[in-house]
Amino acid sequence: MPIAICCDFDGTITLMDTGKALLSNLTKEDWQAVDKFVINGQIGTREALIKQWGMIEHTTWEEIFTIVDMIKIDPSFYDFYNWVIQKNLKFIILSDGFHKYINRILEDHEIKAKSFDILANDVDLVDNRLKLSFNTPECDHGCANCKYSHVLKLKNEGYKIIYIGDGLSDILPAAELADIIYAKKNEDLANKLEGDCRLQIFDNFSDIQGDIEKRLS
Repeated sequence: MPIAICCDFDGTITLMDTGKALLSNLTKEDWQAVDKFVINGQIGTREALIKQWGMIEHTTWEEIFTIVDMIKIDPSFYDFYNWVIQKNLKFIILSDGFHKYINRILEDHEIKAKSFDILANDVDLVDNRLKLSFNTPECDHGCANCKYSHVLKLKNEGYKIIYIGDGLSDILPAAELADIIYAKKNEDLANKLEGDCRLQIFDNFSDIQGDIEKRLS
């Protein structure tokens, strides 16, 4: 059975959540309060992003990219990325974030963004305000980018699903569809799925690579 590795970006591949870094620097509004509504199941991530990014009343690409260029990738991701390429494994980034900064961060770290699929939302500037465009139509889960639908498509194509993530948007696709789940230590995904027999907790991508290699052998 072929394997598809589905991986979150912010806070998983990166050491810091890019969206949170941008919101923290570009607005003084209480954007974190919106996250609590998502955690409590009152709203979905699509509505949350619209509310949060709408709090940024004025910005420029220069301001945005100054913050984005400070975001670092987990150093262990380099070896993992090269290993995935060497093994010719299907690797997909699934993100509620935006192509513009994901591509820039990868290229800043000399990782070719075009060497694998990136399924994410996008953003543009209109009169110095952010305009969001979503990767998937509105769904029953209220997702900004319905990771569940992307993973389900792979599942229906016959792939065994390895899911790597950390946050709220990773819970549904991992819980419902994954064969193996790697969840970042002490984050929402790990806490929510505690006790699940498919769950492996990781600190960095060396942990994941080592475990997958054992399973493949």
